[in-house]
Amino acid sequence: MKQHFSLRASVCLALASMASSSVLAAGFQVNEHSANGFGRAMAGQAATPENASILATNPAAITEFKTAQFSAQVSYINPQVDIRGDMDVAVYNESGEVLFANTYDASEEDIATSAAVPSFFYTAPVNDKVSWGIGAFSNYGLATDYSDSYNGLHFADDAEVTSFTLNPVVAYKVNDTLSLGFGLNVTYAEAEIGTAIPQAFGALLGSDALGNATIVKMSGDDVAFGWNVGALWQATETTKLAFSYRAETELNLEGEIESDLGAIIPEVAELYNQGGSLDLDLAAITEVAINQQLNDEWSVQASVVFTEWSAFDKLNAELDSGDDLLLKEEDFEDSLRLSVGGTYLYSDKITLRAGYAYDDGAVSYEHRSLSIPDTDRHWYTVGATYALTESTSIDMAYAYIKGREAAVSQQRTIGTIVSDLTATEHAKANVFSLQVNTSF
Repeated sequence: MKQHFSLRASVCLALASMASSSVLAAGFQVNEHSANGFGRAMAGQAATPENASILATNPAAITEFKTAQFSAQVSYINPQVDIRGDMDVAVYNESGEVLFANTYDASEEDIATSAAVPSFFYTAPVNDKVSWGIGAFSNYGLATDYSDSYNGLHFADDAEVTSFTLNPVVAYKVNDTLSLGFGLNVTYAEAEIGTAIPQAFGALLGSDALGNATIVKMSGDDVAFGWNVGALWQATETTKLAFSYRAETELNLEGEIESDLGAIIPEVAELYNQGGSLDLDLAAITEVAINQQLNDEWSVQASVVFTEWSAFDKLNAELDSGDDLLLKEEDFEDSLRLSVGGTYLYSDKITLRAGYAYDDGAVSYEHRSLSIPDTDRHWYTVGATYALTESTSIDMAYAYIKGREAAVSQQRTIGTIVSDLTATEHAKANVFSLQVNTSF
């Protein structure tokens, strides 16, 4: 009986690690909305209205367009996130004596999967003062997957979170130098995440058949609403300043919890195979930006982006049975992204861009896990625009994103098996963006 209760406690621990993977893994915050903006590392994006994709960053800026605008963008994100480390495993008897001890390899290559991220934008003036528009894009998403043979599946297995936002906006030109904008956000999000028993643990638990058995898998979805505002100020003939704010979106993901362990732990069968929900708050984002024209060919841009990750302090699941489970105290920290870039008008048809950004991670060492490959990042980007006609252009951008090496130290218990993992995460990504713009 002690073995069963210990296993049940381990399911709760595994559920906590699984839930954390659902909310912060590689690519959780998506920035790929604009190929032209991405070419300069999104520096000055809120203050640089080049096409309709500005809507995602600053709704006020759409008053700069005198005709209807349409932009369609797709970014291909190719991340490489590798784990290198070891896991010390010990099996104890009821007296606390070590019956078995071994060290297992805890390394894994390419845990984050590639993804294509599209976005679409349309804006149009109503009159000289009022403009409106609508955007369809994603602000958050992830996809990670460890192989079936990975020795640390009870720390992290697979996770996939997708989101899609419709953002209708309206903007008002207060005077010749100031515009204000307001938008509503309708966000749909779905998630499927899980943890499993490592193959190597099957025999230790008494049956090889337990290897790769699902400890817990959760899936759910929700639709939630939010809002955003922006301001664009023409401070001088050559200087644009901007402010934008996208409010926190509060999701309640409703779905199912599943586990294979009910066959050997009867009290787990009902508790972890039922409906439930999980609150997930998408952090508020604030940007302050500048676009400074130097001469007819050159301009420089800069942004400070503040993301309020501190709102994400814990994960709490509510099961249909009425049980309320505090899964994990997250205690994330607010983060900053600092970016600078330059734009060069090479000719009437070609515009060139380059940029750099420092992106501060939101996860501290004590809260970092295998399922949260989040760390400080450096962006190095280049881009270009080619004007096909007077009304149609193509934007292209490439970014190399390099993450700082991050240490991970975790402990998990499954029955009488205690495992201590020590590893480092190595992350980098190549991002390619393509966009077409037209006015009419």
